[in-house]
Amino acid sequence: MIIKNGIVRYFNPSAFHGMIIVDGLEKDVYVNTQDITDEAIYLIKGEEVEFELVSGKFQDSYAAKNLRRVGKRYSGVILDFEEGTGTVKCIQNNEEYSIFYKDFVNTDAEVVHEYTRVKIESGDEIEFDTDQDDRYGKKAVNIFYDGRKPLERFAILPNWDNKIAYLATLSPEPWDYLNSDPEHRFLPVLSNYLYYTFSRLRKEERLYHEKRIAVAKTEYKYRDKTTKKPVSKEIECACFNTGLATKYQEEIFAYFTKNASKRTKIDPDWVLNKFCKSSDQEMSAFIEKPEWANYFKEMEEHSEILYDTSLHHELKYDHILRDRQERFPDQLKALPDSILKDLLDQGLDKARKRVRRNYKAAVPHYYNGTLQLLLPLSLLSQDKADLALAVEKDGKRYISRTVLKLEWAYSNARLLAKPDREWLDPVKEADTETLEEKVRATNEEDRIDV
Repeated sequence: MIIKNGIVRYFNPSAFHGMIIVDGLEKDVYVNTQDITDEAIYLIKGEEVEFELVSGKFQDSYAAKNLRRVGKRYSGVILDFEEGTGTVKCIQNNEEYSIFYKDFVNTDAEVVHEYTRVKIESGDEIEFDTDQDDRYGKKAVNIFYDGRKPLERFAILPNWDNKIAYLATLSPEPWDYLNSDPEHRFLPVLSNYLYYTFSRLRKEERLYHEKRIAVAKTEYKYRDKTTKKPVSKEIECACFNTGLATKYQEEIFAYFTKNASKRTKIDPDWVLNKFCKSSDQEMSAFIEKPEWANYFKEMEEHSEILYDTSLHHELKYDHILRDRQERFPDQLKALPDSILKDLLDQGLDKARKRVRRNYKAAVPHYYNGTLQLLLPLSLLSQDKADLALAVEKDGKRYISRTVLKLEWAYSNARLLAKPDREWLDPVKEADTETLEEKVRATNEEDRIDV
């Protein structure tokens, strides 16, 4: 085994290879991405490397195997980047470094010019060297970003348009908003949502060690083309929680299988197979299904008007059940306490999931001199709110002591602002004829005879 040191002459990440200068050799040494042992896999022009020298594919040529850097190079996740400056958090040592547009390099390690737009966003990953100066403290230099979004680095996305169209049917929302192209009407909004959601999930995995992408093994059954007999084999699969749900509030996951055609480290490990509901057969491979993205992770103290789903929520059943005759739907008033308690627990669980997908589903309202929140409580169906659950914060937990009819809840919430009518819409839920009769009766009472 011959160990050599050399200097990188150039490296082209899009072609997966580069060349190394070695003193005493007449020809440069070829290196492929696959032969780099470090976690950071992009070489930078001018850096020193150490490797095993072997014969190349061509006569009198050389190649590098098991290459490592002499100097340490790091990888990290972008925390923020705006107007050419930002911060990256290092994966290897968990420290933060300042980043500046001028320290980005292209494939030939040339400094990016001032007017070159560096399109990176929070959650993207970069490779870099470290430096320190009196003005900026710890900073990243020789920064490389390959331009692919985290989801594109994670998986091949075949038939993306068709899969997006199918996902839009699973999660009925106005995904075609502001797009007039009938053939690709779901693509811009829903694609953008998935790309950003995966970036956030990857960021949580890297920085907070949250298990947001699950990997498992499952049995794949098929019929042999030659023998026509049924065959089964074990395959690897992966998934992440899209944060979307069906109209029955069933979670939707992106399901992946292993990329059998992977040849280099840059190639994605996975292939997007389909989008699945939580109850689909494919999802049975995952003992624990991953949670969706948490966008409130960095906030040490949340605003009083935002519901934090990571906190414990306690129901005061005695207080809530005391008002059953006055406030609960007629179908529930005669139920035993034990059954009604189970329905309340299920309703709270559905409400918390709903808020996780849309934080505006927790509606702030003003009551008795304090600011509280209202959650949709669905007891008779999956998608329609029957009552509003009043929520107050008590230290590091939430407490609910009562429920409100939707009309009362809307009245309290309207004191602060016009509520988003995603669920708190008593006019839509009420019987129109009954409402009109109430209005006429009120007008009659208020009329003054002259």
